[in-house]
Amino acid sequence: MYSKLSNDKPDILICKFDKKFLSIPKEILIITMQYHQKYFPTFDKKGNITNEFLVVANNKDTKGFIKLGNERVVEARLSDAQFFWEKNKTQNLVKQVSKLKTMNYFKGLGSYFDKIQRMRKLGGMISDDLLISKNQVELSASICKVDLISDLVGEFPELQGIMGGYFAESQGFDKDISLAVSEHYLPTGLDSKTPKKLFSIALALTDKLDSLVGFFGINQKPTSSKDPYALRRSALGVIRLLIDNNKEFKIKDLINYSISLHRDQGFDLPNKSLERELSNFLMDRLKYYMKEKGIRIDIIEASVDSYSLDNMNKIYKKASTLNKVIKKQIGEDIISSYKRASSILDSESKNEDLELSNTTDPGIFKNDYEKNLFNKIKELRKYFTGINKDENYDESLTNLAGSKKVIFEFFDNVKVNDEDKNIKKNRLELLQMLCRTFDNYIIFSNIEAK
Repeated sequence: MYSKLSNDKPDILICKFDKKFLSIPKEILIITMQYHQKYFPTFDKKGNITNEFLVVANNKDTKGFIKLGNERVVEARLSDAQFFWEKNKTQNLVKQVSKLKTMNYFKGLGSYFDKIQRMRKLGGMISDDLLISKNQVELSASICKVDLISDLVGEFPELQGIMGGYFAESQGFDKDISLAVSEHYLPTGLDSKTPKKLFSIALALTDKLDSLVGFFGINQKPTSSKDPYALRRSALGVIRLLIDNNKEFKIKDLINYSISLHRDQGFDLPNKSLERELSNFLMDRLKYYMKEKGIRIDIIEASVDSYSLDNMNKIYKKASTLNKVIKKQIGEDIISSYKRASSILDSESKNEDLELSNTTDPGIFKNDYEKNLFNKIKELRKYFTGINKDENYDESLTNLAGSKKVIFEFFDNVKVNDEDKNIKKNRLELLQMLCRTFDNYIIFSNIEAK
């Protein structure tokens, strides 16, 4: 902002407004000064806004007229804002919900009242997964868009959601509900704040999924050059809500339920490929997010190919953890071990006469190197089988890397392509078991050996 206002010899003026205006939510004060009047608010050491603000003047204010004039302008704007704040905060949110029936959301998707009715039901489904009060989530969904009809949001559209949270708080709603309303548009980008409370997660996820399903359903999808309804941002918001809070949801089930909620209201969603297109879109945004976080492309592709849309958090965390160690000794040990086995399997797979089963026969092992590798595979399989949902990804990679000694001893001392076809087949099946065990983490065949 300074670059817009500065001149060759700027004169910085310290101005003040009446302290009574500090009772107004700070967001209103900031937006009034910064964006509407091009002033700079000031804050104390604790981060609280003060009644002082800065003005960049073109000329020296020797007589104080410039300072006085700017103070009068800000006071007038803040007086209007205070009037609207006092008026709007007392208007009962629940009683105003019905007014949203006259506020169009989008052609083919109904009014904002229709949207919040869908959000109530979708939010109820999400609340079951989060083990939180269904009634509280439904209530937060009911009131989250009411601030759109307030004077303040009419004047300051940037404050939608935030004002709703303040209104809910001033009317005695539960703190979790007020916060959920305030945060339900978040996150808004790659690095913006992500809601952390469960009710906030539920409402933010509900709002974004309803928007994505609706706009994809009526074929208002983003193009390579245009995204007028900020659907990329909504999709990224869904992804960050999961990743930043270490949550997984059955996203495909939520998408299909949202589709049915639209149709129950009589809104025909003409896009017959809606679920597939939206699923692909979400996965593409996940890839974009991972790339922005510096994860290697081959690791991104390997992780995405390994799991479904319902495992977006797992996809990201596994890829991120592997990416951190891929160039370290642990990463090199994992990849070199896997590639030694997979390269032989790839070569032998061209043999049409060879059919490998999913197991191997320890009874025809000829040496301890085969037995040791078989026991290491069993040990790794037991580890992966016992993980459930609480996998420690660093521990998984450490365990895989720890198998290098046994694997390399096998290759250094065992001839896989034995003259005896049964021995050869059995050893190839052993290597196949090894690769598939490694693939419990992600499909390592997609990782490049660099």
